[in-house]
Amino acid sequence: MTDTSARPEAEAISTVREIIRRSGHEIRNALNAVAVNVEVVRSRSVREGPAAGTVDAFAHRAADGAVMANDLTNGTLAIIDAVLAAAAAGTLRSKPGYGNASEIEVMIYGDRAQIFMSDTRRLAAEIGVTIEQKEQAVILRVLPEDRSHSEN
Repeated sequence: MTDTSARPEAEAISTVREIIRRSGHEIRNALNAVAVNVEVVRSRSVREGPAAGTVDAFAHRAADGAVMANDLTNGTLAIIDAVLAAAAAGTLRSKPGYGNASEIEVMIYGDRAQIFMSDTRRLAAEIGVTIEQKEQAVILRVLPEDRSHSEN
């Protein structure tokens, strides 16, 4: 006899792995932008003349990249936390998606659902994931690569 309850959880974990893969890609992009712009600031700040005056725009881009990396990391950690909590409680579900989309459903109770939605909003927009709340159920839908913003 085979354990059919393990298959839906395996599908859910596969969907979560795709979310984490995409978020890692976007976090690396944001951190790379920080590194490039900080290097430009560093190299131009030691110069004299007109080139030294252009560092402000690069410094702002570096700061924006750091904020983006922070937001994406917070979203990733919120998803990992919610998925692990749902798996431990036995409420992690894989759902049939629309078209080629993959879906998982986690149960999040109380104010945690609103916090989760807030923490994951920017990440979801960057990696091609939609997040929908229906009472305590939060549904994460991973769009196919060709329809998502980020591609490896």
